[in-house]
Amino acid sequence: MSDHIRETLRSILEEDLDLPMADVTESSLLIEDLGLDSVAFAIGVVAIEERLGVQLTDREMAETASVGELEELVRSKAGVSR
Repeated sequence: MSDHIRETLRSILEEDLDLPMADVTESSLLIEDLGLDSVAFAIGVVAIEERLGVQLTDREMAETASVGELEELVRSKAGVSR
């Protein structure tokens, strides 16, 4: 069974934010490792909200450090477990 949330997040990182997925792991840090800035965060949040139907607050995003944490945040908002 495919994992819609994981696949969609990977698509957003690759297509919307132009990140090479070969360099992205669950433990990749959004700012330090992937170099996301405030503009990239805004683009990513809008894409997540539109494609996955969840609302993310600024505080939640500020407290999310890694790709894995972002996935868990989206899963919790969507009511979907791993």
